[in-house]
Amino acid sequence: MSQRSKLAKEIHILEEEIKLLEIKRSRSQASLIEALISRRDPDPTDAEFFRMFTAEIEVKRENLQTLTRQLEKLI
Repeated sequence: MSQRSKLAKEIHILEEEIKLLEIKRSRSQASLIEALISRRDPDPTDAEFFRMFTAEIEVKRENLQTLTRQLEKLI
């Protein structure tokens, strides 16, 4: 497999993983917003999930940027 196609495949996989993580994060985000609107303390579990998914998304986006730059150098 050529380097370009390998990088393109890895980029595609990362993009899909980010989409799934964003969906999962949006569930906890909705719960946090509901707590804010209702003027009650948010569930600590929801806050922790939100932080965890956000951290994972940031790492994957950094990896995605790195792979994208590598692919651009090959083109």
